[in-house]
Formats: sequence, C-alpha cells, structure tokens
Amino acid sequence: MSSGIKPFIVLNASGGVETVLQTNDKGYKKSIENSLIWAVNSETERLLPEDRLGRAGGFRERLGWYEAVIAADTDGVRAEQDERKPAAGGGSITDGKSIIERLYNVIEKRKKEMPEGSYTTHLFNSGVSKIKKKTGEEAIELLLAEERGEIIYEAADLLYHLLVFLAAVEIRPEDIFKELESRE
Repeated sequence: MSSGIKPFIVLNASGGVETVLQTNDKGYKKSIENSLIWAVNSETERLLPEDRLGRAGGFRERLGWYEAVIAADTDGVRAEQDERKPAAGGGSITDGKSIIERLYNVIEKRKKEMPEGSYTTHLFNSGVSKIKKKTGEEAIELLLAEERGEIIYEAADLLYHLLVFLAAVEIRPEDIFKELESRE
C-alpha cells in the first residue's frame, strides 16, 4: 500500500461489510464533506467518488483504517436531494438557466436557515476564503478528469461550489447571465 493510504471498510446499516476500499486523508475529508465515499482507484491511483455505493450515513477514523456506514435514508441528505428536484411544471433538464436558478435558491435558503448537517451550511460556516479554496480545488479536479462521466461529475461539483461562492459574496446568477449576454 502507498504511503498515506488506509483501508476504507464500508458497512451496511446492519453492520455487515459491503466492501473494502482504499482511501487517504484527502479522500476521508472529501467523504465527510460530500456524504459520499471517496476512494483511491487501484489502477490509476486517483481519488474518485464511489457512487456505486450511494450516499453514506457516517464516517469514522479508526486506528489504521477508516469506516463508512451506508445509510441511504439519512434525513439531511434526503432533504437536500428532494429540494434539487424540479417543481411540478418547472423547467426540464435541458433548461440549464432554470436549474442553476433553482439550485441557487436552495443554496440561498441554506445560507439563511443554516440547517445542521448540511454540507452547504458547513461551507458557509467555513467562510469565503474556504469557499474560494474549495471552488479552486473543484476546478482543478475538473481539469484533471479524463472520462466523460468523471468530467460531468466534476463539472457539476464546480458549478455547485461556484454558486455557493456567488451566494457568499451576494452575487446572483442573473448578474452572470447579464454579463454573458453582453458578450454575444
């Protein structure tokens, strides 16, 4: 095993072992921040999300290994997922402007209410400097992505973190849209 790499033991809600992966300190931190398991790919040695396992309910660092418990019905995660779904009669998946505006509204709501357990709340509590740093990290991860699915995933992460940054500095998406329209 490479230096800094530790086993990540993934348990189901009953305590049974689902799988054993490898991760590092950065993967462990990303897992906590995103409520999604991040593991080191054994072939490429890159840190990637383990989306086949779905959302994880809790993470613990143990002496010599990490532990994740899969709990797909975690209240905080479910609430954030539900609010991202389009409202009845809302825009389609191809209506990017509408999707961005709806996601920004959810982010603004998180900023106002600061619900416990929300990753967005965690970012706002960390301050603008941390939000900038995280947005930069996401931009780099997008540039390093090679496969189509990974590029899509990282681009979505970057857009989300950019919207959090914009909300933190009180700039609305329509301000960006106006600027883009002026460049046509």
